[in-house]
Formats: sequence, structure tokens, C-alpha cells
Amino acid sequence: EVRMATELYQLSAKTVSKVILHATKYAHGEVCGCLLGRQEEHTVIVEDCIPFFHKAENKHSPLLEVALAQSESYAGTLGLKVCGFYQGNELSDDGSLHASTKKVGDSVRDRSAFPRACLLLLDNDAFTTFLSGETADRLPFTLYHKRGPRGSWEGCGRDNVRCQGGLTVRQVREVAAEGVASGKQRDLVDFSEHFCDVAKDWRNEKVVIA
Repeated sequence: EVRMATELYQLSAKTVSKVILHATKYAHGEVCGCLLGRQEEHTVIVEDCIPFFHKAENKHSPLLEVALAQSESYAGTLGLKVCGFYQGNELSDDGSLHASTKKVGDSVRDRSAFPRACLLLLDNDAFTTFLSGETADRLPFTLYHKRGPRGSWEGCGRDNVRCQGGLTVRQVREVAAEGVASGKQRDLVDFSEHFCDVAKDWRNEKVVIA
């Protein structure tokens, strides 16, 4: 039972919605970003996310370091830490956790001194059926974590990944689907856009998720 407790993760409706908005805006590209959260006893609560890139090459450039540093600073103002990284692969049939993503996860884990850091991989097929409402009983993600400093990234059981605040997956789906239906993805800004036009705000404080 103790082992189960130490593996619990909760995702806020805001986090789920923003990852989905990012993937919807750049449906034909790879998207990624960092997760912001905190730990309460045995539970990691992922409260928000910062969209980073929609171009795979950005993840291998010095821009990643800049995006992480700015996100860490911003998280601190909210009383949060960078607690993970999310990834949506470019190809619809690619369900793998790329080596480069694991490397970023290791970096986040070390930089934030957050041993329970996680990687969130968007399931492209489940993403489509989740938005349509066909599969509204589970989140369209696989969450990976590491056991110990020398462990490898491994999937966390679905029973240990829940919605924050007692919301059901169906309720979170409604929030995300409403965001997409109302076109909020058009207003969402990632660091790829910010680096091209610094007037664009990567914090997305004006993108209100109900």
C-alpha cells in the first residue's frame, strides 16, 4: 500500500486542457512543454504547464535551456516547481517515449531537485477519441516516472494517475473540449512563437481555462 501511495499523480483540468490545446494547434507536428506542480505528502499535483515547442529541432537547441530557466523562475512566483515534461509525437502511430524526451526528463529531475518528476506522453489515438467523447473514461496520456536515481523511465499505472480536485475524467474532458470548440488553441502561445515575437506571452495568462 505504501508503494501505491508513493506513485500517485493528479493532473489539473488546466494542465490537461493546455496540453490538448497545444497538440490541437500544431496537429501535424511534435509538441512539448514543461509541467508545473508541487508535492503534497505522497501525491504530486500537476497544476499547470508551459508549452515549449512545436518544432522537434528546438528540443535539441540552446532554446530548451532558456525555456526551462524562464519556466523555473515563473514557477517559483506561483509557489510551484517544474515537475515534469510533456510530449506529443508527430506521427500518429508513434507511441514511443523518445530518448531525447527521457534526457529532458532527467534534466528536469536534477535541476528542480524533484525526484518524483514525471514525463507525460500524449496518446495520439486516444487524444482523438477523448475529444470526440468516444473514450471519456480515461485521460489520453501515459505517465512515466523513475524509481530511484539509477532507475529507468517506466509507465505509472493508470489507477495512480487521476484528475485533480475530485473531478472525473468526463468533467475534465468537457473542459478541454470546450476550450478547443471555442478556439482557445489559437490564443495559446509556446516558446517557439515567443522566440519569433517576444510580444507573445508564453505564460498564457490570458488563456482562461474554465
